[in-house]
Amino acid sequence: MRNIFNYTDRKDDIRKTGDNPEIKIDVIEKDGVTEYEPQIKIDTNRKLPTDARVLIQAYSNSGFVGIPLEYGTVASPKIINTKETDVGKDEIKFRLKIVSNDQSKKILASCYKIEPWGSVTWLKVGKRDQDSLIEYVIEPNEIPILYFKKGFGLERDLEQSNYLKNIHYNYAVREVLQTYIVKSEIFADCKVREVWIEKFKNLTKEDLPEKMDEEGKDWLDKAVAAFLDEKQQGLNGRSLIDLMPDSSMLLTEKLTFKANR
Repeated sequence: MRNIFNYTDRKDDIRKTGDNPEIKIDVIEKDGVTEYEPQIKIDTNRKLPTDARVLIQAYSNSGFVGIPLEYGTVASPKIINTKETDVGKDEIKFRLKIVSNDQSKKILASCYKIEPWGSVTWLKVGKRDQDSLIEYVIEPNEIPILYFKKGFGLERDLEQSNYLKNIHYNYAVREVLQTYIVKSEIFADCKVREVWIEKFKNLTKEDLPEKMDEEGKDWLDKAVAAFLDEKQQGLNGRSLIDLMPDSSMLLTEKLTFKANR
């Protein structure tokens, strides 16, 4: 049976974002095995005991819970490459706690919901064991995730095909925005929802509608179209729709089409 940290009053004491994070965790995946390597640099201004132990636990929202592992002390943190076969790099998250080096093991500082360093801040794509081929996970204060059923390589196909990317992003963006509108009370204090609202306010020049009436549906269509037509630096100044093959192509050509424009 795997242990899980017993948290009561959950709040972050340790910085996980910004220009000078105290914890950042690099994550890669090789041959189906997730590897992660924490980089730990606890602020000396916290005046934590130098021999206090640093523990990190991997987990996922889909039920995986790893064993808490020790990564040295506050004064001498260890850089250890850790392998995990039970969770993918797109699912994995982390919790950190610093405990006293005595029998009490008192929690002196903590950090929760640590995303892999460099993770996207508004929409993620992942794979996992699930019933459906495609599922969306949209929860308060969590980055929305488009999940594909593990074992079919659909997430790799999405990376390689602009054709599939347009189709799936079209539906994913629509699903998330509609959820944020219809379930606005549940997401009232959601910081991620605020990021989405700001992004699509800039794209549409309109506020997020309060309900899904006819005007709301019209806004949703406009928002999705604006997203697909947005010029992106990562696409060399092109939009997703610019990379979409036209009707003259065969399906086999569409799946691997790469625009030269």
